[in-house]
Amino acid sequence: MKSQVLNMRYPTELLEHIDRVKESKGFTTRTQVIIFLLQFALEKLERIGDSSPT
Repeated sequence: MKSQVLNMRYPTELLEHIDRVKESKGFTTRTQVIIFLLQFALEKLERIGDSSPT
C-alpha cells in the first residue's frame, strides 16, 4: 500500500475535541483519532446507503 505524508491545519476547537476523544478512547496520537473518526464516519455512511456526505 502506498502512503503519503499530509500536513494540515485544524481549528483549535476541533483539536480540543480530538484530544478529548483521544483521552476517552485511549489513543496515543491525534493521527490515530483522526483516522478512527474517518473510518467511523465512512462506515456509518455505508450503513445508511449514502456514499456522499452532501
